[in-house]
Amino acid sequence: MGAETKTPVLTPPPPSEAATLPRGQPLDTSGPWAAVEAAREGVSGPMSIVRSGAHALFREEASRARGFARATLALCVIGLGAAPWLGGATWLRAAAAIAIAALSVTAGWTAYVARDPLRFNKRAMRIFGSVALLSTTVIVYHLGVFSPAPIFVTLGIGFFALGGDRAVAIGLPIVAALLYAATALLLLFGFLPDAGVVHALDAPRDVAFAMTAMVPAVQLLAMVQARVSRRATVDAIERSNFAVRESMRREAQLEDANRDLDQLLRLGSGRAGAFTGVMAGKYVIGDLIGAGAMGEVYRATHTGNGEQVAIKLLQPGMLGDENVVARFFREGEAASALRAPNVVTIYEVGKTADGAPYIAMELLRGHDLAWHLRQRGQLGVDEVVSVVEQVAAGLEAARVAGIVHRDLKPQNLFLAQQTRAAPLWKILDFGVSRLLGSQGTLTQDQIVGTPGYMSPEQAAGRDATHRSDVFSFGVVVYRALTGAPAFAGPETPQILYQVVYRNPTRPSELVPSIPADVDLVLAVALAKDPEDRFASAIEMAAALKDAAAGKLAPAIRLHAQTLLAALPWGASARDEGTNV
Repeated sequence: MGAETKTPVLTPPPPSEAATLPRGQPLDTSGPWAAVEAAREGVSGPMSIVRSGAHALFREEASRARGFARATLALCVIGLGAAPWLGGATWLRAAAAIAIAALSVTAGWTAYVARDPLRFNKRAMRIFGSVALLSTTVIVYHLGVFSPAPIFVTLGIGFFALGGDRAVAIGLPIVAALLYAATALLLLFGFLPDAGVVHALDAPRDVAFAMTAMVPAVQLLAMVQARVSRRATVDAIERSNFAVRESMRREAQLEDANRDLDQLLRLGSGRAGAFTGVMAGKYVIGDLIGAGAMGEVYRATHTGNGEQVAIKLLQPGMLGDENVVARFFREGEAASALRAPNVVTIYEVGKTADGAPYIAMELLRGHDLAWHLRQRGQLGVDEVVSVVEQVAAGLEAARVAGIVHRDLKPQNLFLAQQTRAAPLWKILDFGVSRLLGSQGTLTQDQIVGTPGYMSPEQAAGRDATHRSDVFSFGVVVYRALTGAPAFAGPETPQILYQVVYRNPTRPSELVPSIPADVDLVLAVALAKDPEDRFASAIEMAAALKDAAAGKLAPAIRLHAQTLLAALPWGASARDEGTNV
C-alpha cells in the first residue's frame, strides 16, 4: 500500500533560491555558443548548478574578448600615432594605417559588444577575427616579416584559439600561419616588393628561410597549446557536471528511501501478526508480509483450493477513524472494478468476524519501481518505454472505468514476476483514487498524494482528472530516465511551489543520451495546464515510443516547443510572468 501525505490546501510560498542564471543549453565541447543562442530564443531555463559551468566558461570568454579588444585598441592608437614617423614606401604606410584604423574600430566595437555576454556571439567573434587576420597581415608586411611584429600575431592566435567557435579557434591560426609563410616566400623570391620598414632581403638567405619556417610553426604551436588548455577546462567542467548529476541521483535515491515504506513493509515479514489465524471471508490469514503506517499485509490461503493471496488490513489503531475505513473500502471497490493485466487484481472486499475491513488481492512477487531505481539509479530509454506502455494500459483501464488514481509514484508501480510469462508491471494502491462525477470528498479541505509526484491542480487543492494522472506519470518517467526528482525541496511547501510554478531541468541536460524528442514528450506530459497535456496515458505512451525511435509527430513537437517557449525548462512561471 502506498504512503499518503495530507496537507492543508495552501498557496505554496516561493522557496529560497540561488540567483537565476541566464537560460541556455547544456555545455558542449565546442563551446557555449549554442547555449547563448538558445537563451536568446528562450528555448530552455536556468539550472543553477549544472549550467553554471557552461555559463562561467562563456562569461570568461566574453570577459577575455573585452580585455583583448581593449588591449588591441590601445596598440592601434599607438600605431596610428607612430605611423607618420615609420619608414617604408608611402603606399605601404597608407595601407598599414588603413589596416590599423579598421582593426581599431573593430576592436572598439568588440569591446563594447562583449560587455553583455548575451550580445557577444559567434558572429561578433568571427568579425573580430577576420578583420584582425587581414589587418595584421598588412601590418606585418609593412613592419617587416622578420621584425618583432609577428609576435603580436602569435599573441592574437593564443587568444582566438581559446575560444568556443572551432572555425575561428582552429581555422584562423592556420590561415594566419599560411599567410605569413606565403608573404615571406613571395618577398624572398621577389614576387612582392620589399618595401617594409625592416627589409626581408637584408637577412642572410639561410636565416630568412629558417625564420619563414619557424614563425608559422610557433604560431601553430600556440594554437595547439591553447586548444589543449581549453579542452582541459571543458573536461574539468564536464567532470564537475557529472559529479553534480551523480549527487542529484544519490539525493533522489535517498529521498525515495526516506519517503517510501520499503523497509517498514518488510518489518516483521514472515512472523505472526495481530491478524494471523483470523478468517477473512474464505481465507485463513497467515504470516505477516509487511506493515505500513496505516495497514498490514498478510499472506493468506483460500480454504477451498489452497490458493495463496495477499490480504491487506488496517492497523488495529486505525479502525476507529471513519474516514480511513471509508477510504480503505473505496480502494477495494475502485480496484475491484478494474479487470486489467496491469492493475493488481482484487478478489474480495469485506470484514472479518471482528469487523476489521480487509482486501484480498493477488499475491505479487517482485519489487516496485522505487526499489529498482534505488538499485540502479535510472533506467534506459527503451526500458522506460516498455514500462510506460504497460502502466499506460492499466491507467487506460482506470480511465475507461472513470477512476483517477491520484497517487502515481514509483512505489505504486510493481514489476510482478510470473511463472510462465515475462514480468509484468502492475499499478497498486487505489487508496486515494476518485470516481469521476462522484459527489463529496473524504479528504475534505486537504490535498492527498505524494508532494513530489502530484499534479499542479492537486497541489492547489483543485479536482483531479485523468490528465492529473498523466502529469504524475510524467514525473515518474522523468525520475526513471534521469535518476533525479523533477520537483524537490527541503519541506512540502517548497516542493508544492515547484510543482505549481516551476518546470524541472531539461531531462537531456541531466542525461545527455536522452533524445531531444523525449524531452518534448515530457514537456507536454508536465504541462502546468491540464488541457495542454496528453488526453490520456495511452497517448503519452505512444508519443514516448515514437520519440525514442525519432518519429515524434510534428504536431506534438510543435505543441511542446510552444509550451517551452512560454515556460522554459528550469524556469518559474512567476519569473516568466506566466499565469499558471
